[in-house]
Amino acid sequence: MAKNKISKKNTVDKEQPRPAVLYVFMGLPASGKSVLARTWARKHHFSYFNSDVVYEQLAPNQISRQQAKHNPLMTKRTYDALLTFAEQELAAGRTVVLDAFYGDCEERARLTKLAVKLKTTPHFALCYCSEKLAQARLTERASGCNTEADAQWQNFKKQQENLESLDDLEPTMVVSINTDAPQEQLLEQLDFAFEKKPPIKIFEH
Repeated sequence: MAKNKISKKNTVDKEQPRPAVLYVFMGLPASGKSVLARTWARKHHFSYFNSDVVYEQLAPNQISRQQAKHNPLMTKRTYDALLTFAEQELAAGRTVVLDAFYGDCEERARLTKLAVKLKTTPHFALCYCSEKLAQARLTERASGCNTEADAQWQNFKKQQENLESLDDLEPTMVVSINTDAPQEQLLEQLDFAFEKKPPIKIFEH
C-alpha cells in the first residue's frame, strides 16, 4: 500500500436490510470501545473505521508516528479523515461505525451536521469502565514497561479531563455501555438499545 494512502479494506459492500445509519463509539482510552465497536460492526457487516488505524496510516513510519503522537494537527487530520470516510459510506447507502475518543463537542457537532446533510440517523455509544479495569488494560498494553504504563495512564487522566459534557447531544442519541460486563452481554445490550431507538430528526439551528 502506498504511503499516506488510507486503506478502506474494512468497507463492506453487502446489502443491508435497513437505511444507512451512523454509529459512533466513543470513550476514554482503555474503555473497551474499540474491541466492542469492531466486534459489533463485524457482527452486522457494517463498515468500520478506527482512529488509531487511521492515525497510523497518516504517519508514514514508526518514527514519524512517535513524533506526531498527541500532535493537535495530526489529531485534526485523523478526525477529518474519519468524517470523510463516514460521508462516503453513508452517501453510498452503507451503515458505518466510527471508533474514536470524540470527547470534543465540536467534533461531535460535525457528525450531527453530516447526519443532517445526508438525512440519516446518528447514534452514539459512550463506552466506559471502572478506573481499576482501565488501568489494568493500559498496563497490559504497555507489556510490563512501567514507564510506558505511567505515560499511558497520564494520557488517560488528561483525556478524562478533556471529555466534554454530552449536553450537545439529544439524550435519545446516546447509549451508555459499561464494558466491565462480558462481551456477549454487551453485544446484546447494543442490539437491544439501538433496535429500540426510533429514527432521530435533527434540525440545524
